[in-house]
Amino acid sequence: MEKGIFRFILRFSLREQIGLVLLSISALPLLYLTLELPKIIVNKAIGGTDFPQVVLGMEFAQVPFLLLLCGLFLLLVMLSGTLKYFASTFRYRVGDRLLRRLRYDLIERLLRFPSADLRNLSSGQVVSMITAETSNLGYFIAEAFAVPAIAAGTLATIVLFMFMQNWMMGVAAIALYPVQIYLIPRIQRRINALQRQEVHAMRDISQRIADVVATASEIHGHDTAQYELADFSQRLGTVFGFRVEMSSKRYIANILNQIFSQLTPFFFLSIGGYLVIVGELSLGSLVAVLAAYKDMLSPWKDLIDYYQKSEDARVRYDQLREFFARSGLHDRSMIESEPIDHDFSGKPLVAANVVLEKEEGHRPVDGATVTLTLPTHTVILGSAGSGREEFARLLARQEFPRSGRVTVGDIDLAALPDSVTGRRIGYAGPNTHLGSGSIRDVLVYPLLRRPRSDAAGDEAPPPALAKARAESRRAGNSPYDLASDWIDYAAAGCRGDADLRSRMVEILRLVEFDREVYEIGLRHSIDPARQPDLAAKVIQARGRFRARLPAARKHSLIEGFDPGHYNAHASVAENILFGTPVGPYFAIENLGHNAYMRQVIERSGLTGAFLQMGRRLASVKAEIFRDLPPGHEFFERFGFISADDLHAFEGILRRIESHGLDSLDQGDRQRLMALPFKLVEAQDHEGLIDEAMKARLLQAREAFARDLPQDLRPAVQFFDPESYNAASSIVDNILFGKAASSKAGSAAEIGRIVAQVVDELGLREAIILAGLEYEIGTGGTRLSLAQRQKIALARCLLKRPDILIMNEALSSLDTKAQERVLANIRTEMEGRSLILFEPHEDRRREFEKILVMDQGRFVQGHGVEGAAGEPAEAPAPGETLPAEASHAPGLNEIANMLMGIPLLAGIDRSKLKLLAFTSERVHFDQGQEVFHQGDPGDHAFVIVNGEAEVVLESAGGPRTVATLGRNEIFGEMALLAKMPRSTTIRARTPLVLLSLSRDVFMRMVAENSEIALAMLRVLTERLASTLRDYGKAMADAEKSAAAPASE
Repeated sequence: MEKGIFRFILRFSLREQIGLVLLSISALPLLYLTLELPKIIVNKAIGGTDFPQVVLGMEFAQVPFLLLLCGLFLLLVMLSGTLKYFASTFRYRVGDRLLRRLRYDLIERLLRFPSADLRNLSSGQVVSMITAETSNLGYFIAEAFAVPAIAAGTLATIVLFMFMQNWMMGVAAIALYPVQIYLIPRIQRRINALQRQEVHAMRDISQRIADVVATASEIHGHDTAQYELADFSQRLGTVFGFRVEMSSKRYIANILNQIFSQLTPFFFLSIGGYLVIVGELSLGSLVAVLAAYKDMLSPWKDLIDYYQKSEDARVRYDQLREFFARSGLHDRSMIESEPIDHDFSGKPLVAANVVLEKEEGHRPVDGATVTLTLPTHTVILGSAGSGREEFARLLARQEFPRSGRVTVGDIDLAALPDSVTGRRIGYAGPNTHLGSGSIRDVLVYPLLRRPRSDAAGDEAPPPALAKARAESRRAGNSPYDLASDWIDYAAAGCRGDADLRSRMVEILRLVEFDREVYEIGLRHSIDPARQPDLAAKVIQARGRFRARLPAARKHSLIEGFDPGHYNAHASVAENILFGTPVGPYFAIENLGHNAYMRQVIERSGLTGAFLQMGRRLASVKAEIFRDLPPGHEFFERFGFISADDLHAFEGILRRIESHGLDSLDQGDRQRLMALPFKLVEAQDHEGLIDEAMKARLLQAREAFARDLPQDLRPAVQFFDPESYNAASSIVDNILFGKAASSKAGSAAEIGRIVAQVVDELGLREAIILAGLEYEIGTGGTRLSLAQRQKIALARCLLKRPDILIMNEALSSLDTKAQERVLANIRTEMEGRSLILFEPHEDRRREFEKILVMDQGRFVQGHGVEGAAGEPAEAPAPGETLPAEASHAPGLNEIANMLMGIPLLAGIDRSKLKLLAFTSERVHFDQGQEVFHQGDPGDHAFVIVNGEAEVVLESAGGPRTVATLGRNEIFGEMALLAKMPRSTTIRARTPLVLLSLSRDVFMRMVAENSEIALAMLRVLTERLASTLRDYGKAMADAEKSAAAPASE
């Protein structure tokens, strides 16, 4: 970077600055004429007597002469204004261009920071420096030479004019300038010092804010919020002191300027008046001088402001230079060099006495020496603090050694540009940052190296694009066009975009991310106008899915969308709309306040019914959720009413109780009417939707579609069996209905049929590609850590590196998944190098060479024979079964049933109703297993209808030891502890169960001590009973053993 702000400006805009100064000076003659003309108008046109006046051979009487001079004055003002406009426009274009150059240069320098420096930086502080702190520099750069030239030239012109009128007037005009020139800079120097201190203090505050954001959970966990606030209070107080002192200094400077500006007119009026009286100065000259002095204030103020701005800009630029022009930056050629053909195969990778030093002399790698002949599959083991992680980053060229060298063949790895190491080496660590965008964006990111030279062809770019490119070159920015095709298809082994899509799907399978992306793709919506072929195939899949449904279970699995049928598994809103909302207008949460929907409900005669339904729903929810704290997860999982709205609905219920429904105002009525829209018949515990109500809702559906205004039609896409619904997901388009059965395994069966249809039609890859458009959030925050690690590995594999370095890159996966993925990667990397860094020796047998690090050095290494095992098939993910409400018992009946269970008998009835509300009903066919002995348990079950057999698996084979019937509970120990099932439970008859979730039950226990006490009492009694039975059995056994002896 240039050593000063003015050197930076002159280096990159000398020609433009000279042009600006000349353009500014060219306006000064016009300025002088605008000062001279008023004097001529007063003395000759108004006060003169010698008429007619001859101008350019033409005679003018007094009034025409006056109008001529005034018109000339107006013309000069317009010419001067036009010249200033063009000068200002050009000036700020130059300034913004240099600001663009400066910011680009800072970002480019940031990319050349050593990795260790980057890790120690506050991102918020750096962002503020590049964006906010440079903004004012842009304004100053625009004014650096032109403004002082204009201001000084204007001031000199005015002073010259005054001296031309009378030398005493000229002296009076500049008499106080020396005093100002002496005092103002002294005050400004103190202001500059305070500004520097404020900037440093604000950067420290930015760093502390970033720390608080990153460690918010620790602050709450250790109750240190008050300490942090006190720290911020002190820091903000320091900044406050700086700003108060700066403000006072600026105020002093302004007061001095105002005093001096008022003293000068005193000199003018006293001296000028005297000169007019004695006849040494004309009245017109005095008027002109006074008018000129008025114009003189502006350029003088501009010069003072310019001085303050220049000092501020100098301070800011020096601080930026101090930060970004630090020693140790990588050479620019490291990121700019074109790729060089370096083949790593068959060459030794040698680390010779490598030392990596960090702060305060700490050396995590201290004299590490090793030789690997490439290609190799090697594992490097080491515990935390052994230097293993740092050495992995050294090999990946993410760290640079303080001494020693890492070479491939005869080439020092540290001397190679990114265009070589970025192509030849892939690195995946435990916490790779993915940036933002879609899954596809982050996958292809390693291939975005240079724009393809053959992408644009011979066509000339559009004028706007050509202009943008030219401006980028003039600002010293990147010469490349971001709109070009940047993907290096050859690096991925592809010939074009179609090959790349197939290759991405293949890579996702290697890291076992394809199933997750497939599930994401199923839930993704597509635009049928942009992908008509895919939309047509989805419609075809819809028909095949219906055909593949088992005939006996077709209607029990899926309840399809039928214009003349009420769908019991869709909400009231979905049934009335009979379509999918597009945008927020008909969103389900807005329907209670939606004007058109209220008209439909009113015309269908449903307003009263909706109010009664809303009242009943509000009453039930208020009773169930009243004792839950705000923010409780049950509000989100099981309620129509949020914690914030619960008290409002309780108030509405009280007003209804006191004064009736008719007393409610419009707001309360809309709140109540919003609730029934969310009701699903299959989950209706209160029986609010009977056959008569269904018929009325179907009439509302017909009225809604028939009377929908033309301008509202784009806000909803109606269900059509022959059309793709662009507002719904791919899987919803295939199902074209709602899952209707709570039969055990029905969700898995639906998923299996969908997968079969998808595979038959060859849609899986297209759906995976649709899933690749999923937005991952900033830094991949919408993905789990395991998913981020899979993507990091996938994109390394996509660029086909010669050396793949995996530094605990699979740490968040379970052991079996790690083994499968690693086996896939080893197969993919055959003939190329794979270096695995791990803390444990679990995979020692999989690699031909093992190295061990300790205290920053290699301590041993040997080969181990063995091969990776075959990958096991991944288990299918669990799915939540939909609840069924056909002839289902209500909440009161279920609560009564639960009260009859000894384990739950002591729990308050309201809590039992909450447990009942959060439970699910599940159906099992005769002979079907509920769970198997040894399975992990996380649910208990209550028998609603039917019988179940308790089967004990033993060495002698399965044996039925008991039969359970209605209202009995089994699997209850799963509610209290994570234990494997001790027996197998099988349906003896068709079975209907109530499934109680462990996480819901334990949350209730944790929040309600009376539940815990009741359970403790029951378990104590059960333990005492068991001990009594055991004692009795032991006594009987002793008697039986003693009887033969006595005989």
